[in-house]
Amino acid sequence: MVGGRLAISDESTELRFVQPQEIDQLPMHHTQRLRIGHFLEHRDRPYLG
Repeated sequence: MVGGRLAISDESTELRFVQPQEIDQLPMHHTQRLRIGHFLEHRDRPYLG
C-alpha cells in the first residue's frame, strides 16, 4: 500500500493478498520469492549478497 492505495507496476499480471503458507504455491520469479522470504523473516536490512 502506498498512500492508502495499492501500488503495482505495468509488469504485474495479478495482485492479491495471500497467507504466508500459500507463497510456495504461487508462480513467481525466484528473486521475488527470495525478497518475500526475507521480509517474512523480519530482517533489519535486505540481503544483498
